[in-house]
Amino acid sequence: IEGAKVMFRFGVALIAMYKTELKAAKAPDAKTFWKKLREFAHSKYFDFDKLVKKAYGPVGSKWRKRVTFPRRRTLARMVRFNEEWAESHVSINTLRMPPPPPLGYVKNAGVPIELGTPTGVRAALAEWMPLQYRSTKLDIIFSTNVHGRSLSAFYDKVSRTKHTVCLIEVLGTGATIGMFASQAWVSHKRPKIYGDGECFLFRASPVPKCYKWRPSEDDTQCDALLEQFQVSSEDYIAMGANKDGSSGLRLNEDMTKGESAPAAGFNNEPLAGSSSSMFEVGVVEVYRLVREIDGVPVDGEGDPAWALR
Repeated sequence: IEGAKVMFRFGVALIAMYKTELKAAKAPDAKTFWKKLREFAHSKYFDFDKLVKKAYGPVGSKWRKRVTFPRRRTLARMVRFNEEWAESHVSINTLRMPPPPPLGYVKNAGVPIELGTPTGVRAALAEWMPLQYRSTKLDIIFSTNVHGRSLSAFYDKVSRTKHTVCLIEVLGTGATIGMFASQAWVSHKRPKIYGDGECFLFRASPVPKCYKWRPSEDDTQCDALLEQFQVSSEDYIAMGANKDGSSGLRLNEDMTKGESAPAAGFNNEPLAGSSSSMFEVGVVEVYRLVREIDGVPVDGEGDPAWALR
């Protein structure tokens, strides 16, 4: 279950349950609106089972009335509207937060770390990570220096880890680029698409820059193209896609060559540089995330349910 999606459904369902009272209250501002909604959620009239039914609909053999959730493009327009409103009504000084500390890393004598040691790389990753993963450490689980250059070795080490950071060295420039995956990378005979909008592409050095996925408001964009978050097969792995068949970031089967071109949804620049979409690959490292407080993996890799088969 994706936590963010669950929270969204429950939030919309809660508002739908209390919409009559909220309309009658005529809250003058957002603060009052959320205060009244919170009071309702803590009142004796609140029914959690009803909330679940409202959010997910089917119960037993019958279908109950359920909330119709807006389509992705509708949500994108709503987000855009709110961003424009915030630009003119909210001072950036009130929102400025200190940057999070760099992600830590776990020392592994058996698998030496190369690309993840620079503080600048880990500081950039900490800023780009979803909030729930900013208090984590990088724990290396795959390195071409130790495990060899093949996708079969890659899949063997990462297929039971849901959230991973892949760092890639670009030969000739020394740049470090990569991708954050929200689902486990798993081998498939034919290319399979999975993942979600939590995925992102990035250049960690030099000049760090992150490209988060954003839904498109352009109705001419194909949903199937936009939602190629992760693609894997026996021959390659990739993140992001475009109409001409190129990828936001792609590695071939022996992990010696890569490709990076602008991808729909991510709207990224070519990560390896603008001179060519193709590049030679140096070291490749993949990290899982472990909790900073106790070193426990955030995904529970022992459970096969995390991997997509």
